[in-house]
Amino acid sequence: MLGSIPRAKPPMSVLHVTGLKKILGAREVLNGADLRVEAGERVGCVGRNGEGKTTLLRIVEGEVPADGGVVQIARRARLGYVKQRPAFDAGVTVRAYVEGGLEEVHRVERELEEVGEKLGSAEGEELDRLVKRHGELSERMEFLDGWEAERRVETVLSGIGLATDLWERAARTLSGGEKSRTALARELVSVPDLLLLDEPTNHLDLSGIEWLESYLREIHSAVFLVSHDRRLLDNVCGAIVELERGLLQRYPGNYGEYLRLKVEQYRSELRAYELQQDFIRKEEVFIKKHMGSQRTGEAKGRRKKLSNLERLERPYHDVRKPVIQMAPAARGGELVVEAEGIELAYGDHTVVRDASLRIGRGERVGVVGPNGSGKTTLLKALAGRIHPAAGQLTRGHKAACGYYDQETAELREDGTPYTEIRRDHPRMTDEEIRSHLARFLFRGPEVDKSVTALSGGERARLALARLVLTGPSWLALDEPTNHLDLAGRTALEEMLGDFAGSLVCISHDRAFLDGLCTRIIEVKDGKVRTFRGNYSEYRAEILAEEADRLERAAKERKAGEKKRRAAEEQARKKAAKAAKPRNPYRFKKLEEAIIALEGEREKLMAALATEEVYRDPDALKDAQFRLAEVERDLEEKNLEWERWV
Repeated sequence: MLGSIPRAKPPMSVLHVTGLKKILGAREVLNGADLRVEAGERVGCVGRNGEGKTTLLRIVEGEVPADGGVVQIARRARLGYVKQRPAFDAGVTVRAYVEGGLEEVHRVERELEEVGEKLGSAEGEELDRLVKRHGELSERMEFLDGWEAERRVETVLSGIGLATDLWERAARTLSGGEKSRTALARELVSVPDLLLLDEPTNHLDLSGIEWLESYLREIHSAVFLVSHDRRLLDNVCGAIVELERGLLQRYPGNYGEYLRLKVEQYRSELRAYELQQDFIRKEEVFIKKHMGSQRTGEAKGRRKKLSNLERLERPYHDVRKPVIQMAPAARGGELVVEAEGIELAYGDHTVVRDASLRIGRGERVGVVGPNGSGKTTLLKALAGRIHPAAGQLTRGHKAACGYYDQETAELREDGTPYTEIRRDHPRMTDEEIRSHLARFLFRGPEVDKSVTALSGGERARLALARLVLTGPSWLALDEPTNHLDLAGRTALEEMLGDFAGSLVCISHDRAFLDGLCTRIIEVKDGKVRTFRGNYSEYRAEILAEEADRLERAAKERKAGEKKRRAAEEQARKKAAKAAKPRNPYRFKKLEEAIIALEGEREKLMAALATEEVYRDPDALKDAQFRLAEVERDLEEKNLEWERWV
């Protein structure tokens, strides 16, 4: 991670968007949107799927043109943007591609050296100019965290979950998710003035998401983040902008604060609207009653004032969300599924060995683990989609599983939402099918839209629409929230909260796991472990285990060092006793000096292992420098002692 270097926060906007307009097809997705992002600020962007969040990012980056409005980027500011389909040159390795993000660091470093060389011979105005330029370059190098740039490459590659055996592979040979992570790593390493991120957690596992969260809090860049990850928005962002009906509304604070303020704002605006409507009705009654009477003049005056009144619009509050209701199913037995000593393989690669676990009726289980660890393979085995290579799987009485595939591969590409429901339930009437699809926000012509033309969120909603009609007694869900917007996630959580059956769910959404699960299964390094509690409780237990491991290792090192020093001391005393030094007093002083240096070396090594020193670049540098001095002095004293004995 980055060191505790003070952030460079010039008092300026790195991005200023005014009156932005964009028409896609027959729809105006941006209709006069305004946005400002200050240097060093972290802004989250939320909104329903299809509102135009990605389009906004692409316009700011310059990938697509706007149909109106102005996009202003601060002078000399550099943007970082991860394209949805990154391209890699032939033969370029993952490491080389990511190191390409250090281009500005190397340029600034070269210019610093050139300016430094010229300073020695410059005079007068030239000297003043060079001194000023040297200061500007030094400040830029600090912003880029340039002195730690080379180390940062490996830190980022490891943090986002790219295994070391991939670093020297040609980037073109990677999977889609690995390519996206490689492209993200390059932009993170480069430390741009403004980092534009569009759902950056989509291809990260939970540890990668938590690492990215920490990195984004420390990086010097301004960040504009489009995400449906509520925990990420809460922990990283200091402001939220909502894209709705083509306009951007800004709210101070993180995602939780945005939700609170949005409700308060709507209630306040609705109250003002209702009060004005009540006032207008009363005035119109008065005018109608008194026109032509003795109070005609007053009625005319009120009519004139009413005609000049600025009418408030009824505040917009989009309450649309899927209405997900599970069809009733027969109650099963106490056992849902039990695995005893199973072995699971993905292709030729064994991912799970000798795993045993039991899922009982009504249990809520979250499955977590690194990418590629075998989570989906385990879920498919429990759901009966694949058979284990070894071991025994037992299914409970009347245990009917409803399986959700994150790839939505069961949808027919030549179908439509209507035909997908019809093929599974031919006895449903036309009205019943359309009514059911409407609960999942497929209305009007959308029910006949080709599956191939559906967005990721629409495919997810259609897959859920099919799933709930099967009447399962328990659910096996593989990343069900991946393509759902925040309203869809909320609806799914409400349904699952009311669902009476068992739930086994793979998810990278920490808020989702915390709200629903009471047990966590970890799949890692071929092993399956079970933890009681939700995701946060699981993480606390894992961190406690890691702290215990480090403490034990430190104690073992300390004990080994103590034993080694005792042996050295004993050998020294034995040698001293046998020796007949020419100057006993000098020999004693030499021995005391060696003992003191060894003690100081032990303290320095212990200090280097502490987080306080490790995260403070100055303290770390001082400790390393002093340790080098102590070891040099100790080597000289030991050589002198050996000459004495």
